[in-house]
Amino acid sequence: MATLVYFSFPAHGHVNPTLPVVRELVSRGESVIYYTTKPFEDAVCQSGARFCAYSRRIRMPEHGPGPFAHVSTTLETLLEFSRAVLDDHLAEVRRLQTPQIMFDSFAPWGQMVAQLLGVPSLTSVPSILIGPEIDARYRAGAPPDDPRLTPEWCSAFRSRCQTGLRAFGLERPPSPPQFLQAYGDLNIVYTSRLFQPLAEAFDANRFQFVGPCFGFRPDPPPFPFEQLDGRPLVLVALGTVYGNDGRFFRACLQDLAGCPWQLVIATGNSLPPETLGPIPENCILRSRVPQIEILRRAAAFVTHGGMNSVQEALYHGVPMVMAPQGADQFWISARVQELGAGQVLKPCSEPGAIREAVAQAVFNPGYAAAARRIGASLRAAGGHGKAAGLIQSFVRRAAGGRRSEELCPSR
Repeated sequence: MATLVYFSFPAHGHVNPTLPVVRELVSRGESVIYYTTKPFEDAVCQSGARFCAYSRRIRMPEHGPGPFAHVSTTLETLLEFSRAVLDDHLAEVRRLQTPQIMFDSFAPWGQMVAQLLGVPSLTSVPSILIGPEIDARYRAGAPPDDPRLTPEWCSAFRSRCQTGLRAFGLERPPSPPQFLQAYGDLNIVYTSRLFQPLAEAFDANRFQFVGPCFGFRPDPPPFPFEQLDGRPLVLVALGTVYGNDGRFFRACLQDLAGCPWQLVIATGNSLPPETLGPIPENCILRSRVPQIEILRRAAAFVTHGGMNSVQEALYHGVPMVMAPQGADQFWISARVQELGAGQVLKPCSEPGAIREAVAQAVFNPGYAAAARRIGASLRAAGGHGKAAGLIQSFVRRAAGGRRSEELCPSR
């Protein structure tokens, strides 16, 4: 039995979608070696994969976007991470003689390892696919371009790539766009063709849309469900990376206090709830909540627009009010609004704007109808079962191709 080696990007929004897929693969008898950082060890082991720790030089920030606040620093960090992986892990993966490599689309080092080993590759794509046309279409509301990204800077970055990566035998290092979204021979995309903008532009054989994969989430936090009183339920959460925005949570508490619905606010581990001041009667405040279980009961979701959160809401037909904070959240939020399942808050909203937007999400049936329509497409896409089947088929073809080459080396 061939071993599937997976290179993750070590962040919750990238790791979480893969865990149900890995668990399904292991249940079907496949062997998976999963490279990531130490904080994800328990979750990976619970999925049944073999955990392998990345080089200590790959260190993600515990709180906040850290080095990923700007495109230029993101590219520099991805190059640094790539060199660390090739330095510390290429030889050990080569010894495994795996017939294929799988990697996160934000982990270009996985693509590099596959190229250096001369094996086919699969990609896990945890967000929407983004190309130049999609970028131009959804840029409204996104932060200004990074001023460092001049032609001169990009040329110097390419030179650093060539100097730093050719030592490993990589003759054609990735371009800056390829660093930011690396694709393989087969790409597993965790959304539906309906939600993907301009889906027709992507080769249907190479890009397979399987919908969200969140059937397995280890160790959900406890929650006092008995305190839910039957009023329309509104969840407020900004995810694991941007969840420490105290100003936004205070604005929500001020705007939504006394409204005819019940709030559940998840502040994240880095923002103690007691720092937000008085808590209104209609609010349950926690650092962490079992998000999917709350969304099953929710009438609306105030969110940062991260891909996992958005798809969990749409899967359960929940309309959204979105306050994108960074990265791909502006594109994702714009797509939700375009499809009619929610609206995007302006960066500097006036007092009362959150209340008005939530009221529309809760009481305007058009938002919920659109969310249910998208949710139906996500459920029909196949989920972790389809993803595992596609990966198994690819693995068997790759293994068969390698055996054929060994039997007929002159071809």
